Amino acid sequence: MSERTRDLYQWRKLSAAKWEDVWPERLSEFADRLAITTLPARKTIRLEIFALIKADAERLRHAFGGSVAVQRADWMSKSVVQRPPINVRGKLLVVTSPAEHDAASGKRPVLLIPAGMAFGTGEHATTATCLRLLADIAAERAGHRWEMLDLGCGSGILALAAALLGAARVEAYDFDPACVRIAKENAVTNGIRGVTIRKLDVLAWQPVRTWPIITANLFSSLHIAIAPKLVKALAIDGRLVFSGILRAQEKEVMTAFAGAGLRIIRLVRKGKWVTGTASVKPF
Repeated sequence: MSERTRDLYQWRKLSAAKWEDVWPERLSEFADRLAITTLPARKTIRLEIFALIKADAERLRHAFGGSVAVQRADWMSKSVVQRPPINVRGKLLVVTSPAEHDAASGKRPVLLIPAGMAFGTGEHATTATCLRLLADIAAERAGHRWEMLDLGCGSGILALAAALLGAARVEAYDFDPACVRIAKENAVTNGIRGVTIRKLDVLAWQPVRTWPIITANLFSSLHIAIAPKLVKALAIDGRLVFSGILRAQEKEVMTAFAGAGLRIIRLVRKGKWVTGTASVKPF
């Protein structure tokens, strides 16, 4: 059995509370899956990172100590945090509660993504920038039929946003079954149809068609590994929105993209993260 088809793992460690501001930077590679819990009546915090392959979990243990275990089934319910509504280019509002949804103006679509541990609730730099770039591309294609493929869908936020921004059809995939379940629940909560959500290992994925728009919020190593597949799946006049790349890994990923035949159109750097758009290089 290959490692990527085994159980997912979680890493856990206790730390002195005085180091709370340090850990997010140290663990920035896993920012979307990091939960920091302050323990009552103790000067201690608990660090947890979820949905890890075994190799990454063991790497964390080797670097920082702590413990590794097979991931709990209820990890998605951890550390629910509210955040203000996110205004996406004035064309979409992303909220975290039914009350915010009901109170929102009817002048633009409103997407309800409950705050929680599902990857992509909108506040992280990678997801927020992807939303804005997607809104820009959707505006360019207004009045024309377009479809989208979403790789690493997490909570389903990009796939569902695409549907509200005018996509006629969306296919969304994630390797984590818990994310697939949550994304499906979010689609039902928002009453959105036309979005297919399934489990997929992108390393085993073989594209069978092309898409005018692809979103891929993935780790740098996955971007590098599947770059040729992204080129194969992207329509000649299509747009790839990519993210999840640390600035320290930007050069390596951009080299892989160029070698596979992708042309970078735009790069947005926010903090330690890089997001951008690309197209297939002309012949």
